[in-house]
Amino acid sequence: MSKLLQFPSQRQLVERLLHLIEFNHPFIFLSGPAGSGRATLCELLLTRLPEKVQVVSLIGRPDMKMGEVRQLLLEQIVDKPLFNPQDALADSFFRMMEGKPATLLLLIERAHELPAEVLSELWTLCRHNDTLTKPHQLATLLTADDAWCRTVRPGLKGRAMPSLELEVAPLSAPEQRIFLYEKAKAQKIPATLLPKAKVEEILSQSKGQPSIIMQALEDIMTDRRPKKSQPKLPIKQVVLGFVAVIGILLALTYLLPPLFSDKPEGQEMAKPVSTTLPAPIPGESPAGAVNQADTQLGAASNDSGALVRDWKPESQVLPKKVESETVTAESGNYEGRRIVISDDVVEKLMTGPSVSGALPSEVVKELTGDASNVAPSNGQAGSQAKQATGNQAATTAPASQTGPAKIVEQAASAPRVALTPVTTLQQKAKTHYSVQLMGASNRPAVDSFVAENQLSGKVWVYQTQFRGSPWFVVLQGDHASLQQAKAAIRQLPPALVKGQPWPKSFAQVQKELKP
Repeated sequence: MSKLLQFPSQRQLVERLLHLIEFNHPFIFLSGPAGSGRATLCELLLTRLPEKVQVVSLIGRPDMKMGEVRQLLLEQIVDKPLFNPQDALADSFFRMMEGKPATLLLLIERAHELPAEVLSELWTLCRHNDTLTKPHQLATLLTADDAWCRTVRPGLKGRAMPSLELEVAPLSAPEQRIFLYEKAKAQKIPATLLPKAKVEEILSQSKGQPSIIMQALEDIMTDRRPKKSQPKLPIKQVVLGFVAVIGILLALTYLLPPLFSDKPEGQEMAKPVSTTLPAPIPGESPAGAVNQADTQLGAASNDSGALVRDWKPESQVLPKKVESETVTAESGNYEGRRIVISDDVVEKLMTGPSVSGALPSEVVKELTGDASNVAPSNGQAGSQAKQATGNQAATTAPASQTGPAKIVEQAASAPRVALTPVTTLQQKAKTHYSVQLMGASNRPAVDSFVAENQLSGKVWVYQTQFRGSPWFVVLQGDHASLQQAKAAIRQLPPALVKGQPWPKSFAQVQKELKP
């Protein structure tokens, strides 16, 4: 059992509750602030009750309706009861228990979160039981916060024994220190994480409440210290600034070119400069008509203002071969010379297959006069092309055959695990515990873990934040106490125990679920 219950003040309170329940059958309010240890005291009380006492328990939630409360209570008293959920609790109880004396303890936790009708119907049940000839041994214990108990208790009247209120006192300073170190030892928190200054800070903030100490230790384990909120990025200002920069750049593109231009405004376009035609290359053709026309054209072009009026095209055909004055790099006047290539050479250049940027070998041989080696025929070229294509297909075939096999091997992956709805975990009792099997920032790692250990449908998976990044947690089991959660860990398979699972309260889980 929890270390809290080993303190003298807590043992005395439990002993007093046992005495009142067994002999006086009272109507008791167990009050205290949230986290004072009310639920832990109830756990110890249930372990100390005599076997003859039948316990009917209920943990209140704000969303509970009165019909649901009646159903949950009556189903624990009678197996497969027949009743109308709209009837009062006392009417259904005494009708089903007629002639069947019973010893009952109605334990209602968090009574302040239940509808107001619950308290009045429980009080009516006790008053009606007092009027019976053979009353049932009936005791009622409600746990709630201080303010609610002090408000509703004075309104309960009409019984010889009035309702009682027992308050769970805060832990004393020595008890707080002992509790802190014992819990830190149980959770295996290193001493380096609990320096003296940190211990004093936790004790000063706890105000004697055990739950605050437990929460501080869980925060140390999970390193979930509060982070400073990052300032939000002013999106509107960023967009306006971006638009302003674009506008400035567009304006500069229109303004800068005229500023740097050397051409003065109003200047007319420069007149085109006329150049003389190059002198003709002397060849086999008679130079009479052609040379005379070239001379006249050159004379007319020397005068920049003259117009070429009578242009006569050359009537002589170009020579088929170049026989003289080959232009070389050493030529001093190669700009004005012309090279004439025969028609059959041009035809081979146009129809022959282009292999590279250089001239084909047969063209070179034609120009040099060496025609002894003739290029292979079209049939031979086609056969060589087919052979090359076949070799290429044979080379690429194995690669294409291995492609689908690799795709199949990469397709296998662990099935994706769906996240547990937040409402499912929020409905869990904060005093209950679960077992954290693993936590990871990688979603595929969680999927692989669940698949390897065959945990699909047996665990809860939720997402939280850890140091500003997504963090996925895998939980298993809903246990009413810390000891039950530890016992469940010892029953896990070796593969899961190897990951060092640890008990985690649903209060901490619900805190991590908050954005």
